[in-house]
Amino acid sequence: MIAANKNDILDSFLFVYFRYLTRRAFHTIAGRGFEHLRQLPDDRPVILFCNHTNWWDGLIIYLLSRKMPHKAVYCMMEEKQLKHYRFFTWLGAFSVDLSSPLRSAASLRYAQRLLQKNDTAIWLFPQGRLCRQNEPIETRPGTDYLAQNAPHALLVPVALRYDFFREDRPNSLIEVGRPFQAIDSSDGRIAQECNDAFARVTQAAQAQDLTGFELLFRPRLTINKRWQWVKLALTGRLHEFSPMN
Repeated sequence: MIAANKNDILDSFLFVYFRYLTRRAFHTIAGRGFEHLRQLPDDRPVILFCNHTNWWDGLIIYLLSRKMPHKAVYCMMEEKQLKHYRFFTWLGAFSVDLSSPLRSAASLRYAQRLLQKNDTAIWLFPQGRLCRQNEPIETRPGTDYLAQNAPHALLVPVALRYDFFREDRPNSLIEVGRPFQAIDSSDGRIAQECNDAFARVTQAAQAQDLTGFELLFRPRLTINKRWQWVKLALTGRLHEFSPMN
């Protein structure tokens, strides 16, 4: 397996670059439940579970990890992808080879060692593959195994959605669920919590209502928003302008 090789200096440079990429690609990156990440205790390791539908997921969770600066953040990543994007090891990525039970077990043991430190937070994509956005979230066996063998850890469900509203670029929407204890995690609970989080963010997306959502960072204005700003400025109503939908 490929181990993480965290490098704070390179992490800082890549953060600036990835923030630029995502701001250019999306109109809004916003979510609910960020307070759950900010309030994670210092004395408990954390495992975060997120659905996986496209390449952008990795960058979104990387940027989202800035909401928990008190944690050393890692991410389990498919080995063939990590070989191609090896610089992700500088950000805390380590590999898993799902085609081999023995090699997968090595990655789980590595994750267990990381979770022995209280400041550790590990991101997992429990589906183990790219899935359609509306496909029900099912977890691979290793997901529950890791949670059951880290009973002192907190588990956090996270859901991502990508939707066009009224702008020329899509929105990336995030729902962070309430943490729960690994020791209280029964079979199927991780998948249920992830599906519940996805249902909540889907409801907001379908209503195109981002009330209660917090911006990950200020969005770049789209063509539609720029024109709206001009019209409001000309009529003296700029106080009505919002960069969000």
